Formats: sequence, structure tokens, C-alpha cells
Amino acid sequence: MLCRSLNKDSPLIKRLTLILILLTGTLTAKSQVTITGTVFLKEDGLPLPGVNVVEKGTKNGTVATIEGTFSLNVSDLNSTLIFSSIGMITLEYPLKGQSQLSIKMKSACYKDFFDSNHINVYYNSGVIHNPVGGQIEVASPYVFLGGVVKGIYSFQTNFDENEFQNGQVEFSHFISNCDFDMDFKLSYRKVSFEKDLDSRAHSFETDLNLKRIKLIAGYSHLDFKRIETMENQTSSGILGGLGIYIGKPFYSTVVGKVYAYKNNIEYQSYIQSQYKRFCYFAKFYKLNSFNELSLGVGAVIDYRLKSR
Repeated sequence: MLCRSLNKDSPLIKRLTLILILLTGTLTAKSQVTITGTVFLKEDGLPLPGVNVVEKGTKNGTVATIEGTFSLNVSDLNSTLIFSSIGMITLEYPLKGQSQLSIKMKSACYKDFFDSNHINVYYNSGVIHNPVGGQIEVASPYVFLGGVVKGIYSFQTNFDENEFQNGQVEFSHFISNCDFDMDFKLSYRKVSFEKDLDSRAHSFETDLNLKRIKLIAGYSHLDFKRIETMENQTSSGILGGLGIYIGKPFYSTVVGKVYAYKNNIEYQSYIQSQYKRFCYFAKFYKLNSFNELSLGVGAVIDYRLKSR
């Protein structure tokens, strides 16, 4: 049997090479699948431009257009695409045979609370009955549960028969997510008013903060005594309230609360603001024949604990 050698310039070799090139190109084309789609913002349904789209495990990727559309060739219809963008929660999306996609991305949530690591000291005055007083507020650093512990105490007097005290322990932001956060408060109030009344109240409340709105609900107990008649009343009741945060230019919080007991109603309202290191408030309180309008101005003192 005779064998004939072929050199690389022979017509047969050239034909075989061309066939191999065509076959390789065909197989490569068949292995690439085009994926198209649009990326939307879940909160408002609007197209989301500039989103990075990458085939997981590869450097194969593209960027969504200004209309939120994209097109990407992938190696397999069972691949996973990764969608990422600044301010968005990164999304991994398995194709599972799909080639046309409608992707909804959520905004990332970054909540900053600026009410930790400070001490507020106020001078305040009761316009109606208690002309001299003061208030101090102390806020902890963020604790391991993720919130802030606050303590507040105020005292007002006329240096005679009138005395108005208010103490509170607050657990702020211990339950928090992108849509709301919750505060828990324990408070104590004491009123001595001329020869008319002497009262003590203890309350527990929960504040649900929804963006700029505060919803307040809780439980309160009142010990109320008429001094001249020595009449004692002890009762418990519910409390409810509403608050709102006002942004620029005032940066103020306005709150009103009502405590409903069997024989008495207690009212509290206040507006509180802070500008740089200065803070001020106006508060109104009413229980039976006692009412007081208090005005306060103070300073904010920041502190930091040394790391161990």
C-alpha cells in the first residue's frame, strides 16, 4: 500500500483547516445565549439605569442603559446573573432557562441615628407656676442590641408649695428596619400644687416611628390626692399620642399625648429642636387644676468612651 505525504500547502489540508474553523465558529455561536431584559426600582416601578449585570463566576458583564435595559451573551441558560448598583441591594438571579427578564431591585437601607453619645443640659422656667428649674438628658453610645439608652430628668419649683418633676428612661431604636423603628419609654411624673393636689404617675409607652410620623400608645397609673379634703384616687388607664418631625429649616419634633384615667385626664405636649450645639423646647402639661407651660434652652455636650 502506498502512502502519499501531504504538505501544509496542499489543497486538501487547506480545505480541512477551513472546515475546522467553520465547525468551531458554529459550536461557539451555539454555546452563547443572548439574555435581554429591563431593571426596575421595586419601590416606584421606574426603570433603573447604570446597573451592573455580570454572569456569576465570570468577568462577562454589561451595564444597563439609561432606560434600564440590558443585553448580555451568556454561556448557559442555567447561569446566574448578578445585578448590583450603588444604593441598591445586590441581587443574584438564576436564569432557569429564561432569556427575557424583568428585574426588580430594592433600595439599600442605611439609617443613621444621631442621638447617641451626648449630654444635654437645660435651664427651664415654668411660665405659669414654677419659675425656676432645669433639665438634663444623657444618651449612651450604641449598645450591643443596636439601640441607645437615654435618661431624662427635669425639676421645676417656685421655692414654696409648687413642685413639678419628670423622669424618664428611654430605649431608642431597639427594633429597627428600613421602614420603621420603635422606642420604649418608662416615665415618672410628680406634681405638688399649692394646697390643691399632690399626684404621682407612672407610665410605659411604645413609640412607632414611621419616617416623619410617630404613633404613641401605652399604659399609665395615677395616684391622685386632694390635699384639703384628703381624698385619694388611684386609677390606671391608657395613653395615646401622635408626633411629627419637621425638617428644614426648623428640625423640630412636635408631640402630643393624652392619658385617660377613670376620674382624670392628663395632657402632655411639646416641641423640641436643636441647632448645632444649642437646643430648646416648649412644653405644656395639664392635670386637673394644675397646668404649666415650660420653656427651656440648653447646650449639647458630646462625649466618647475610650476603646478598651
